[in-house]
Amino acid sequence: MKKVFVGSVILFSFITSLLVFNSCKNTTESKLVYTENNTIKQNVKEKEQDITWTLELEGERLTQTINRNSLELGKDVVFNKEVYKISKDMQKPVYPFLDEFGSLDTSNLKVSVKRKMNDFCTAFGSENHAGAEGYFSRKYIFNYVFFLQAFEDGWKNCFQNDKSKNPAFTKWMFGEAFNGSDIIQIPVRFYADCGTIDMTVFLNSKGNNEIYQITIDRWQKV
Repeated sequence: MKKVFVGSVILFSFITSLLVFNSCKNTTESKLVYTENNTIKQNVKEKEQDITWTLELEGERLTQTINRNSLELGKDVVFNKEVYKISKDMQKPVYPFLDEFGSLDTSNLKVSVKRKMNDFCTAFGSENHAGAEGYFSRKYIFNYVFFLQAFEDGWKNCFQNDKSKNPAFTKWMFGEAFNGSDIIQIPVRFYADCGTIDMTVFLNSKGNNEIYQITIDRWQKV
């Protein structure tokens, strides 16, 4: 009986020691975790205190749709060439530009003059240039004779064929016109199968806009 009692006391002491050890271990770990969490929170608070925050400037700007049409200039904005480029009222259309011919801007060409020029080009491009002389002023009809002779000679020399009386123009186009007080000056480029011919047509700006002179500026063989 005595031995059993002593063994029981030893077993009870061992179990008690084990429970106390585990309890201390868990308590230590909990304290460590708690301490680490507190340290992180404290660091974050310190960082927040060190940062200087400012209010955003024009925060609503990011939500607005800004384009040239809605652009408004303030009274303190200096109107210079850069502002001129984006101002809607000051913008002008951009037209193609051909080397050795010029701009294709025909916005300053009156509808009646353009119609007459198209009719003349149609007649001049027909067989034997039938009816083209009717668009010339009677007072300057000799200019048409000189022009026609220069055209036929140039066609033979440049294109090496004898079809000048029936050149078979495929199309033509007008360049930027010059409107003077007495004359209208219009560049014209004729397209044929064998090349192009650049001319300048001079019309009287008064009356019925009759043609009184045509010069041949350039031949281009293709």
